[in-house]
Amino acid sequence: MYFDTLTLAAVADELRATIVGGRVQRVVRPNALSIALEIYNRGRRHHLLMSAHPQHARVHLLGARASRGVEGETPMLLLMRKYVLGGHILGIEQPDLERIILLSIAKGPAARNTGDPAPDEPEEQLDELHRTELVVEAMDRRSNIILVGDDNIIKESVRHVSPLMSRRPVQPREPYELPPRQDKLNPRRATAAGLQHLAETTAEADFARALVSAYSGLSPQVAREVVFRATGAAKAAPAPDLPFEPIVAALHQILAGPWQPTLARGPEGAPLAYAPYPLAHLGGGEPQPSMSAALEAFYAAREQLTSHAQRRAALAVALGETRERLDRQRRQLAEQMQQASTLDRTRWEGEMIYAFLHSIRPGQIELEVEGEKIALNPGLTPVENAQARFRTYDKAKGALAHVPELLAATEARIAGLDERLALLAIADSFDQIEEIAREAEDQDYLKPSGKKRLKLRRQPPLRTTSSDGYTIYVGRSASQNEHVTFHVAAPDDLWLHVRGIPGAHVVIKGGDGVPERTIHEAAALAAYFSSARGEAAADVEVARRKHVRRVPGGPTGLVTYRSERSVRAAPQLPR
Repeated sequence: MYFDTLTLAAVADELRATIVGGRVQRVVRPNALSIALEIYNRGRRHHLLMSAHPQHARVHLLGARASRGVEGETPMLLLMRKYVLGGHILGIEQPDLERIILLSIAKGPAARNTGDPAPDEPEEQLDELHRTELVVEAMDRRSNIILVGDDNIIKESVRHVSPLMSRRPVQPREPYELPPRQDKLNPRRATAAGLQHLAETTAEADFARALVSAYSGLSPQVAREVVFRATGAAKAAPAPDLPFEPIVAALHQILAGPWQPTLARGPEGAPLAYAPYPLAHLGGGEPQPSMSAALEAFYAAREQLTSHAQRRAALAVALGETRERLDRQRRQLAEQMQQASTLDRTRWEGEMIYAFLHSIRPGQIELEVEGEKIALNPGLTPVENAQARFRTYDKAKGALAHVPELLAATEARIAGLDERLALLAIADSFDQIEEIAREAEDQDYLKPSGKKRLKLRRQPPLRTTSSDGYTIYVGRSASQNEHVTFHVAAPDDLWLHVRGIPGAHVVIKGGDGVPERTIHEAAALAAYFSSARGEAAADVEVARRKHVRRVPGGPTGLVTYRSERSVRAAPQLPR
């Protein structure tokens, strides 16, 4: 789901109307990646949740007080109590078209309001007025909550980001910098002529995706809604005959508001999507009293905020950090691969020096061959110059010999980790979460915790029956994916997986002659048990099981396949 810039803008307007001027009288951490504030303003208590969850980052008001979930006095919590607890909210700011919100807070004698009730938690009193900013960056895996002093120096953050992890470190005692802006166009200045030019020049096959790539602040959901309002379909191929005037009018209408908080539900009544505008491409949706109410309903159903949600969040953070480390390794190996192109040049120079030995004079500093210039060391003989090239070539070639293999293995590990992160996000029981955690430890994605493992009941794959009576199996972990694909499925059974997105392996038992209705029902399950669960629809690949192969040396559950066809299906729960 997309907590995008428009959703945040709607929330920011709600916060300006409810908590600006209020006093923070309670600070808690519901889990390791979130902070909740209780704010008293104009005779009412308001409960604000801020989350840096890698998949569910968000900011919104809650209908009830948030419960304390993290025990112990963490540095972030101690500094929040010192500089935020008892302080007053001075203002709310959102940089234009960014998923960032800044809460300006003042605490000290000049900011006190003796008419407010006493806080529920210990409050450290300050003799001088202190101003701080609480910055929430709701940017998926890079999400963070940062406490920044009036001198623009970071006091603490929920997640520390070192210079080795990012070019933009986030650490205590470092200056705070806003994330760099993307080099994209401003959608408020979009014109029909500009959209037509985009349609004529984009490499994207879907115009909604082209809009996301070209314009700042547009999530895929916004782009689909804009295209749907103008064309009647959420997906349209870029073409010169698209109705560009209605498309740009729909875009400006959504950007201009007014906000109309909406919650769309799936076939089973579960929240499917939210937005600060009617979701026409999802059937319109249900109007909500506020954007915060829509967000709370959506995430309460999605996360259920139970005890196992804390375990899920902590595991997601740990796996996310592992992915960042693997991605750094991948980039380093890719850079080493690029060095291979210079090796051929080094070898060629050595060969050319040997070929033209007869023409090289003592002390010559340069040899020109076929228009290319080769630098020579005048202190060496021509033969020594050539031999130096070959020694450099042999040494570098030996060092790079295993780089392609290491790069392929690292990319496979990243793909396997993405699969686990996707399955973790949709796991709906404690046992499923723990099974994913154990698989991650067994595959060396995580270090063993050292704690005695709880005895868990082995989780079987999901089994359901289609409308035509065919049995369908769904894997909900890497080991289950491996099991349904290579142990449950026969060679001629159908195998399904969402194209290019981590998720479940789905198998239809029955061999030849499976009806299209059953295939679409299985595809809907594959979409639901994948990272595309919050999408309107997803492309699902269908292949014979005999055309699916394990990735040699890859993580459990990682496969390749061929001879597939594609069907498009909306995510749907099993019947």
